[in-house]
Amino acid sequence: MNPVRKLWPTGVALLVFLAGCAGGVEPGAGDTPEPEPTATAHPVLIAPTGEVPFERPVTLRVEHGTLESVTVRTEDDKALDGTIAPDGASWTSAKAPLPGAAYVVQVGAVDEVGDQLPLSGSFTVAAVPDAKRLTLTVQPGGGDVVGVGAPIVVRFDQRVTEPAAVEQAMHVASAPQVVGSWHWLNSTEVHFRPKEFWPAGARVAVALDLNGVRAADGLWGGRAYNWEFTVGQAHVAAVDAAAHAVTVRVDGRRVATWDASLGRPEFATRNGTYIVLAKERTKRMTSCGADITCDKSSPEYYDLEVDFSVRLTWSGTFVHSAPWSEGAQGSANVSHGCINLSAANGKTFFELARYGDVVTVTNSTRGAGDLVARGDPGMVDWNTPWPEFVAGSALGRPMTTDALAG
Repeated sequence: MNPVRKLWPTGVALLVFLAGCAGGVEPGAGDTPEPEPTATAHPVLIAPTGEVPFERPVTLRVEHGTLESVTVRTEDDKALDGTIAPDGASWTSAKAPLPGAAYVVQVGAVDEVGDQLPLSGSFTVAAVPDAKRLTLTVQPGGGDVVGVGAPIVVRFDQRVTEPAAVEQAMHVASAPQVVGSWHWLNSTEVHFRPKEFWPAGARVAVALDLNGVRAADGLWGGRAYNWEFTVGQAHVAAVDAAAHAVTVRVDGRRVATWDASLGRPEFATRNGTYIVLAKERTKRMTSCGADITCDKSSPEYYDLEVDFSVRLTWSGTFVHSAPWSEGAQGSANVSHGCINLSAANGKTFFELARYGDVVTVTNSTRGAGDLVARGDPGMVDWNTPWPEFVAGSALGRPMTTDALAG
């Protein structure tokens, strides 16, 4: 027995034998071809197991091969981009994944002898826990019809210390498109308004893609918000403090002129451009609540149930029905700063008014500067010069709204 021959496969032994007999003869059609090399192991995709943390990028690896291409997408087709390492052994996402998302992985791999093989896998991402979740409220709401001066207002329940990252994720689309800007009043409130009033009839869509956005240390967006609203007719009430009159126009057409009474000299109504913020059928108004006096013996003390109250500032400026001042309306300013109308005209204005309608006051003796400096939402939006409004953006620039189809 030949012990060497027992270690060789029969084909190899035959190949060696023929090669020894052939000498210098050219190989012919009947020769046995050299076997193609084969990989000793197939590539294996190593995806994370369990829930991936949402705070940091994801890494995928391959064993027994290298990566040629990697596609990572959510089930609703949102891509997670990334980069393959120079050695082809791993892929790392360019940013953190979306909290709560499930991702599908498709990989093109190459084994150790150059054969290409498709691989697939998946992983899921942990959701943002409630204790770390950024929460908020918005105005206007979905489906609302608003006035031409309406700002988009986002109020956060927690302080935002990374406003640029948050603002980068907030998108506005409109038909027609307009130039506008975000403006941070403080660390919990941000407004968007167009450079000029919204066109009457405009449609506006807002998308806050905040899921996974780091808003502060230990604070993350945990979901996206999407809604649309419509701009209605242009309602503009022009208040002339010297003429003691209010002129109301709808889409530029005058529909009414009413007698009015504004704040007397020591409580002069501020000049400026206001917007309707809210309205109440009946509201209790007190001098104590207005920071005038809580002393019931003072001649400035009042405690009234006021009908048809339309709020213009959070500091306490209203247009409202004031039957007690009807004798002065049209001839004198006698209020504590509000715009007084008759019972009938107050009711008419109340029924017309909606969030974002414009009210301008001229020819008074006091400006809006103190309320703008305090960040009063009724005064900031349209009494801040446009360059200063844009400067209040965390990104420091205006934007053109995206096109809104349909």
